[in-house]
Amino acid sequence: MCGIFGFALTKPVPLSKVFKLLEKLEVHQYPRELKPVGGYGAGVAVLLDDGSVLLEKVGKVSASPAKQLAEIVNAKLGEASVLLGHVRMPSPEFIETAKFRETAQPYVGELDPSLTIVSVHNGKVENYKELRERLGEEHVFESEKVGLVDSEVIPHYFTELLEEKEGVDEALYALFCSLQGSNAIAMLQIDGENTFLHLLHKGKTRGLTVWTNERNEVIFCSRKEPLTEEFSKILATGKFKEKIAIPYQENTGLTLSYPIKFE
Repeated sequence: MCGIFGFALTKPVPLSKVFKLLEKLEVHQYPRELKPVGGYGAGVAVLLDDGSVLLEKVGKVSASPAKQLAEIVNAKLGEASVLLGHVRMPSPEFIETAKFRETAQPYVGELDPSLTIVSVHNGKVENYKELRERLGEEHVFESEKVGLVDSEVIPHYFTELLEEKEGVDEALYALFCSLQGSNAIAMLQIDGENTFLHLLHKGKTRGLTVWTNERNEVIFCSRKEPLTEEFSKILATGKFKEKIAIPYQENTGLTLSYPIKFE
């Protein structure tokens, strides 16, 4: 099970701080855990000012995936206001393909040019093959080159639900109901004039903590400790308060949506 992290802020954060957090997150491990949160891949997706997404990721490497990712991204970009981050610890089913970039996250689903879903995922979608079979041939999965990964089904399936359902909330709830297993998910929905950050938690995962403030800014992370270490000043100056705190292995269900439109 992996680790997820991200934010939607009015002021950009230096990416050096982001990668320091990801390096701490990928090795974070509670005493009762058999494995750390990551170490088998890392990735980030950054929403740029023009509405496009910069996505970079790496598979398992001999050293820190987060550190190698930092070298790639820092050559292209120095800061971000809206970002999704991921560190990977694959389940045994997917361990043999961990070295491939195609099995790292984030993943992107695009039904048409006007709708883009970017997702990061911690957990296991038990019925991912069944959900994949429901999707048409227009959905292209990059991980299928080496072996379909359950996480990649999520953004593609959500694009279909957004087309089928009455609104965003109904589509997100339908996704919650459709996924079997324990899962924590963050998604960026970039839809013409609208952009949303969606959070979903179901079952028992690595955990999820969410901070918000009066300006409707959002920060989230699978683990509280690495984030409060690296983002302590941002939390304090932004007057963030802890809104949601789901501990490791606590059985909790929730869906949250935040419009990314700051006043």
